[in-house]
Amino acid sequence: AWVLESDRNQVVLLRLAKWKFRRIKVFRRPRPGVEIVDLAVADDELLVLCLDHGSGENIIKVLDKASGEFRREFGNESVGAECMAAYGAHVYLADPYNHVVKMFTHADGVLRKIIGRQGSPDDESDDECDDKSDERGSTRLGEFNEPYGIAVGNGQIIVSENAGQRIQVLSLEGEPLQVIPLIKDDAAENAMTGRVQIAGGLCLEEKRLWCLGPLWN
Repeated sequence: AWVLESDRNQVVLLRLAKWKFRRIKVFRRPRPGVEIVDLAVADDELLVLCLDHGSGENIIKVLDKASGEFRREFGNESVGAECMAAYGAHVYLADPYNHVVKMFTHADGVLRKIIGRQGSPDDESDDECDDKSDERGSTRLGEFNEPYGIAVGNGQIIVSENAGQRIQVLSLEGEPLQVIPLIKDDAAENAMTGRVQIAGGLCLEEKRLWCLGPLWN
């Protein structure tokens, strides 16, 4: 099993032997200022999502899942992402700076599709989208406001939004299907105290969705 040790900023391959885990391989940060923020498995490869705190850019390091040997890297078209998900031949990245979800083929690292766009809750010029607004009157469905967590499975893309304070469910083509609001407290009280709820990472387990948070910021 590959484990991310956040405090040491490294990825460790552990194997169970005689009821104890042994360290087989360690993959450390590529250079100072670069943080390893997420892992995903695609076929026989381990995808390591890195975030450069100097430039804000992302990079995905591709390792051999069995040996941990470096193979290639891609994904520097994204900025500030801390979560990704692998599904089939693709890897999906939640890009909070550009307010979109990006889909790459992990075999060649090519950006294949950009899903969604930055939310525009104050834009009333597009009447066709009026029925796409969520019940809180914020950003329309299919648009994102700082997407953070992402999970892909069962033919769906599930995205949590920090500033949007909700979870969106979309088809693999990016068509909005459902919205799950994360705010149930009194909005006026939140405005007075300055507290904002932010969603954490997502994990999809068969028909169950796990979300870290919402957390108070």
